[in-house]
Amino acid sequence: MPLNPAELKKTLREVDARWKASDEAKEYSLGYVPGPTEHSLATREMLARSSYQHFLAMAAVAAPGYPASFDWRNHNGHDYVTSIKDQKQCGSCVAFGSVATVEANVRVQKNEPALAINLSEADLFFCHDGQAAPSCNTGWNVNPALTVFEQYGVPDDKCFPYTDHDQPCKRCADWKKRVTKIKSFQGITSTASMKTWLAKYGPLVTCFTVYNDFFSYHSGVYHHVSGGVAGGHCVCCVGYDNVRRFWICKNSWGPSWGEHGFFCIAYGQCGIDAEMWGVHI
Repeated sequence: MPLNPAELKKTLREVDARWKASDEAKEYSLGYVPGPTEHSLATREMLARSSYQHFLAMAAVAAPGYPASFDWRNHNGHDYVTSIKDQKQCGSCVAFGSVATVEANVRVQKNEPALAINLSEADLFFCHDGQAAPSCNTGWNVNPALTVFEQYGVPDDKCFPYTDHDQPCKRCADWKKRVTKIKSFQGITSTASMKTWLAKYGPLVTCFTVYNDFFSYHSGVYHHVSGGVAGGHCVCCVGYDNVRRFWICKNSWGPSWGEHGFFCIAYGQCGIDAEMWGVHI
């Protein structure tokens, strides 16, 4: 559950935190449950810390093979990232993070930043239960979601509009003619490879442990300060900054949360960079 806003702000001041909390105490839906081929949340956190230490060691001895910073929201004057959505009261974050990543990659890999693309999270989440039987209460994981994109494709949002409760598959009759598919996807575990992929191909799917203080994030570079584990969450990583050492991510809690729906999170925090997933369109 979210923390008391006044107490959290006091704690953030005391530790000179890199981020600011909102005045609102509100809990948001999550939905990432690591699958049989994915590391647990605790293991992801351990791997992320190790990855960050390796990043620091390598940065001290060699020049990186990727830009010092990158942001697909502003690349050569164009925004390749689609608009912020809201999963509301359903643990469907994996569908939202996966759809956001594919939408942006279509724009990037076609070099059409203004391309109108709005894919159906409802179709991805509710129409392929043979993969892992996801539901609002049980959540999902990344590999089966991207497998759906690879094997079947996902149609546009108008084919099956999203509502935040479990429902039968109600896609349009001609959905097969309206799908967007990916050619392949892969997990990436090296920080350098994540940044290289981001700068060369496009945004990535990533997942992390949400602590109770994260619900109150307003701005700045998030790092865990206070509160216990609330669960796992998946988002779309759209950029990074090596100077201030953070990832830039697109969330699915609406545009009024965080930095207009986005957030920055420090390298090595909460398992964010233990593994990310890239897609080829």
